[in-house]
Amino acid sequence: MPPEPSKQSLTERGGQPPLSEKAVRQQLERILASPEFQSSALLRAFLQFIVDQTLAGHAEEIKGYTVATQVLGREADFDGARDPIVRILAGRLRRALERYYWAHGAQDLIKIDVPKGAYVPAFQWLREPAEVKSTAAASTLSPGPGPSVAVMPLLNLTGDNKQEYFADGLAEELTNELARYQDIRVLAFHSTLGWKNRDLDVRKVGRDLNIRFLLEGGIRKEASRIKISVRLVDTISGLQIWGDQYRRELKPRKIIALQEEIAQKVAVTIGSEYGIIPRTLSREARKKPPESLATYEGILRFYHHILVLSPETFSETLRAIEQAVQRDPECGLAWSMLAFLYGQSYSLQLAPMESPLEQGLVAAQKGAVLEPDNQLVRTALAQTHFFRNEREMCLAEAETALSLNPNAPAVIGFLGWLLALYGEWERGLAILEKGMDLNPHYPGWFHMAPFFHFFLQERCEEAYQEALAFQMPQFFWDPLLRAAALGRLNRQAEGAQALAELLSLRPDFPSESRFLIGCFARFPYLIEGLLDGLRLAGLKI
Repeated sequence: MPPEPSKQSLTERGGQPPLSEKAVRQQLERILASPEFQSSALLRAFLQFIVDQTLAGHAEEIKGYTVATQVLGREADFDGARDPIVRILAGRLRRALERYYWAHGAQDLIKIDVPKGAYVPAFQWLREPAEVKSTAAASTLSPGPGPSVAVMPLLNLTGDNKQEYFADGLAEELTNELARYQDIRVLAFHSTLGWKNRDLDVRKVGRDLNIRFLLEGGIRKEASRIKISVRLVDTISGLQIWGDQYRRELKPRKIIALQEEIAQKVAVTIGSEYGIIPRTLSREARKKPPESLATYEGILRFYHHILVLSPETFSETLRAIEQAVQRDPECGLAWSMLAFLYGQSYSLQLAPMESPLEQGLVAAQKGAVLEPDNQLVRTALAQTHFFRNEREMCLAEAETALSLNPNAPAVIGFLGWLLALYGEWERGLAILEKGMDLNPHYPGWFHMAPFFHFFLQERCEEAYQEALAFQMPQFFWDPLLRAAALGRLNRQAEGAQALAELLSLRPDFPSESRFLIGCFARFPYLIEGLLDGLRLAGLKI
């Protein structure tokens, strides 16, 4: 462990100007106020503790044991050799600091870092104060390729200065809602206030803030109605890639509710897993071979695979995610994506793997330890318990995941789907429907859950309509559902055609039918009902 930094070591670094305790504490406040740290009380407490101890001259007391007992509330018998929580949290802290200085702190003068191998922070000038003539002139960084966005101050075009508060409040709410999507780095709103009421060169703003996308817009007022215009701009191309307008009644008692409603709609549209930002970056990522993909691009490839579910996309995605966990072993989301893929290997037989459920559980649990507050991470654990037929644990993890962001369309849709498949039909289907309403790009296999629901009630015509909405002819479950419904509807000719499609995709289906169906149909009578429909369509088993 490095020696305790003395007061002199804080103030004399390579001939640079004095770095005072006050300056370090001001920098600490900036970091703790950023979205990266506002979303995690543990990271804030960890960083606050180690900085306070160092500035007080007690760096030698910063050890895993003291962090565990004084920050994390562990008991006096804490044993770091058996409980790695401090090492894991330290890894999360280092990544959070990296993200902060990559986005929100790109213009900061002072860096607070936690070198690997110790928990004692280091403080240093990033540049001398005299070098920074202005925020705009300071940065020579190019816009990062990843999912980064800044919400610019909205223009008040109403002619009424009293509406400034509404415009600023809406921009702040937009920032907060986008920050709920943990794949996206969102610049704190106060970082963009310097551009308020100024003409923007979006490419220059992108370079100055080191972000890829700008969300900008304005408000207009017509009598008692307000019109809100927003647009998303790519700072690399300078092009607007999305825009929309919202007209609402402006009622003083409902201003906050109005801001929340608009912010949620915009955040879902541009920031969710199949929103404008991920889809834009996904198109770029798919042009690269898996070997060259960065961690986030590998995750984007996973999102694309979910919509296709082909052996080819599975193989490419698996290679990309395996490389991601090797490159960044402390990325909980990457481990969780690997757990999703192990589950697909087991349930869809897309590629042979040894002990996929056991390996999937290890990966899912590792992801949950590394990033316990990440919604997708908890969703991966819920899916893993589903395939292991651990109902109570699956439902508990699903509820935890739902609570983390009840408006994330793709994720809540999947969680509602899981709940419904486990027999929580009313609530699960309601959540699934909400996810489908919010996300026009939802995968066709979401229709499996309502199909099962109608099929169990012998409402076979409605089940058949759900099967038609599946719209994934390359995926064997699509013709499987159609054939089962058509068999029960005594439409043998059409059923035989759907069965032929199924067998062309899965020639081994007759011998594997009960297993493949049972991976998702959690009730014996549902399995038998589907097999009966397939027999009526001509399946020989």
